[in-house]
Amino acid sequence: MVGLIWLIQIVSYPLFRFVEDSEFSRYHHYHFWKITPIVGLVMLIELFSAICLAVFFKYVVSSQIVIMVLLLSVIWASTLFFQLPYHMKLLKLKDIRIIKLLIYTNWIRTIAWTLKGAISLSLLF
Repeated sequence: MVGLIWLIQIVSYPLFRFVEDSEFSRYHHYHFWKITPIVGLVMLIELFSAICLAVFFKYVVSSQIVIMVLLLSVIWASTLFFQLPYHMKLLKLKDIRIIKLLIYTNWIRTIAWTLKGAISLSLLF
């Protein structure tokens, strides 16, 4: 997810600004319906993994895992309260202000997934 979120943050979302108004609805609709299953599946796998850790390994949970679960909560909250509502608005019409808000608030997920990835790597070594 770290690589995917950086691609979305640095490439995909900023490109929204350069799509012609007449093509934006179609472009955004295509982007949204193609990327959602990919991101959604990974987010559900992460959620399922976190629940399994909490239920089956509650006595060996380390501080790193607790932090990763907190970061996952931040990611889900940001998705539900910022990214999804902004995408719903953009499905209706191109709005540069909403695109800027989407890019700005997506830094929350970008940073959280990056930290989560770094912690995951640290647990391997």
